[in-house]
Amino acid sequence: MWPRKAPRLAGYDYSQEGAYFVTVCVQNRACLLGRIHNGEMCLNQAGVAVGRWWQELERKFSSVKVDEYYVVMPNHFHGIVFLASSQSPGLEGAHTGAPLEKIVQWFKTMSTNEYMHGIKEHGWKPFKDHLWQRSFYEHVIRNDAALNRIREYIRYNPQKWELDRENPRATGVDEFDRWLASFQSKPAVTHGRGGPACPPSLARRQLGDQGEDLAAAALKKQGYKILERNYVTPLGEIDLVARQGKTLVIVEVKTRKSLRFGSPQEAVSAAKQQRLRRLAEYYVKQKRLGEDVSVRFDVVAIVLGEDQAQVEIIPEAF
Repeated sequence: MWPRKAPRLAGYDYSQEGAYFVTVCVQNRACLLGRIHNGEMCLNQAGVAVGRWWQELERKFSSVKVDEYYVVMPNHFHGIVFLASSQSPGLEGAHTGAPLEKIVQWFKTMSTNEYMHGIKEHGWKPFKDHLWQRSFYEHVIRNDAALNRIREYIRYNPQKWELDRENPRATGVDEFDRWLASFQSKPAVTHGRGGPACPPSLARRQLGDQGEDLAAAALKKQGYKILERNYVTPLGEIDLVARQGKTLVIVEVKTRKSLRFGSPQEAVSAAKQQRLRRLAEYYVKQKRLGEDVSVRFDVVAIVLGEDQAQVEIIPEAF
C-alpha cells in the first residue's frame, strides 16, 4: 500500500510553489470506482465523479493547476498538482495559498459527499465508515525528469494493474515504486521558478490558446461553424463547440510540443471521454437543443514543430 505519512517531510512548507504527485486510496482497498478490463480502466459513475472533482480543484483554489495526467483506478487515484506562489500576480480569493493537505481534503470531502448521494439515489455500492483512507500519499516532484517519469507511470497505470501495490491480487512489484522510495532527503527549494518542477502557468495557458487557435482555423477550413470557445460549465470546460451540417460537434483540443509521451489524442482517456459526454449533455440541455439533436465528439491533435504545426482533425474520435 502507498505509505501514509504525517506530518510528511518535516519542516517542508506544502503551500509553497511546486509540483506534487498525490495518491488517495479507498478505505480497505475496496474497488468502488470501476474495474480494469484488457489494460483499460472502465469507470463507473463513482469513478467519473472522482475525476470531475479533481478537475474542480482549479475552480476552488486559484493557486492550483491540475496536470492533464491523472488516473482514477478501481480503488485509488493518482494526480499531479502545481501550486503557484500566493504572491503570483492575478491570484486572489479566500483559498489562495492553501497548503496541499487542505486541497486534498477538499477533494476527498466533495467526492465523498457525491458518493453518499449516489448510494442514496442511484444504488452505488456502500462503503463502511469512510470512503477514503484517513491520510494520503504525496511526493514533492524535484525536477522535470521526475515529472516526466511520474506522468509516464500515471499514463500506463491501468496496463500495469497486476503490479499495482493497491491491487489485492498483485503478482509482482512495479519498478516505479522502488524509484519513488529512493527519495529520502528533503527537496531543495529553487528560486526564480518558484519551486521544484513548477512550470510557468502563463506558458501553459499560452500553449493551450495557441492550440485552440490552430484548431479553430483548421475546423473552419473544413466547413465547421464555431459556436463556442472555452465554454464553461459547473462540470468543467469544453474547448470548442461547433456545428457541421446538422450535427453538433464537441471538440477536444490536445496540443503537444513533441511526441515523447505519445500522440496528443492518446491523452483523451476513458475518464476524459466520459466527462465530455456529461459536458455535452449539459450543453444540449442549457441551450434547449432537444433530445433529438445529433452530437459528435471530435479531437483535434496538434504537435507544435519548430517550423510548423501538425494539425490533425479526428472526427468521431469516440
